[in-house]
Amino acid sequence: MDTGYDFIQPEFLDIIFFQQKNLVIFPYIDLKHLHSLQIFTTGYDTIDIDATVIHNLQEIVEYEKCSSYSQQPTFYFLYNVDVSSLQKLLASNSIRCIINTNENVENIVNDSDAIFFNKKSKKFINYTPDNLQFEKYIIKSSNNETALLEKIQQIKTLATKIYAEVNEKGHLKELKSLLKEYDSSYWNKILSFIEKYYDIEIPEVNLPKSAQKSAHKIPLKDFSAEYELIIKSNRHIAQEFVQLLHDYRSKHVNSANLEVDQLYYPQKLYNYLRNHHWKKGIPSNFVEEWLKISHTSYMLNENDRADFELLLQKLNIDKINFEKIQSQPVLEKNQLLYTNSENSIPPIKNFQEFKEWILKKLDELAN
Repeated sequence: MDTGYDFIQPEFLDIIFFQQKNLVIFPYIDLKHLHSLQIFTTGYDTIDIDATVIHNLQEIVEYEKCSSYSQQPTFYFLYNVDVSSLQKLLASNSIRCIINTNENVENIVNDSDAIFFNKKSKKFINYTPDNLQFEKYIIKSSNNETALLEKIQQIKTLATKIYAEVNEKGHLKELKSLLKEYDSSYWNKILSFIEKYYDIEIPEVNLPKSAQKSAHKIPLKDFSAEYELIIKSNRHIAQEFVQLLHDYRSKHVNSANLEVDQLYYPQKLYNYLRNHHWKKGIPSNFVEEWLKISHTSYMLNENDRADFELLLQKLNIDKINFEKIQSQPVLEKNQLLYTNSENSIPPIKNFQEFKEWILKKLDELAN
């Protein structure tokens, strides 16, 4: 059974977005499933055309393309296309499209620059990806389609900035600062996309060595959902966690290895730690300090404890860490605060002692 999720794959991101190539899918597929590929058409206005009873499809598409007043180019989703119309469409170098046909079209693959995908066998006929590390990273680090679309749109926005600099200044002196959000091993792919989308030639630039090689690095994971789980679990628990996070950074992390946003934004810092320092999860010694709530000095109540226990379970943290705080009475901290002090306030659970202390203070005020 076909689903739209079948097409949310690194290969289709590479073909449609980065390579800016047309795609032919056969045999028939429902339009709603075909339309899942629209997520990779950022930078275009999309138009659907059902070619079932159309005999002059190429002329219609060419006319529509020329008569459009949109500032963005048009991307066509063409379905129920016969072989004759398909060949005419693919002969045009100016049309960007995804075409679906119910016919077997393997015999015309060599006559076109488009990529052909056999939906039934789930194989590309004329496409062998070279390096999809960037595409895999983008998709794997996106929790849902909305997040994926945002990441693709960010690349398009960056491309627009770089294109404007090339167009206005004729050079790319600010390239490094513009691309700093991405690993340098991905820079060539971004620059290649800009050349293909805007049909320009980017001046030669001296890229870092790592950007001149194919990327074989393991893509960084996105632990934002894990961080959000912590932050939304309980306000007091979250406040203590953020304080401890920055404390851990100052003691155990070389600031030179961090980007500016990782120094000041706890979510960015957490992602860095989980990728580089805490690959197996939040370490037990950090959890033990967290359970003490010593930075904010907040006294956990029973509801807080329940929230904490549930959170640790969701984070797959050994329950023994939580039991350390469970074994400590809630008011024990207050008792410790006032030990060995002549003016200490007795804990309220020792009510008689607490009452005598209050009366004594009232007498002192009266005198």
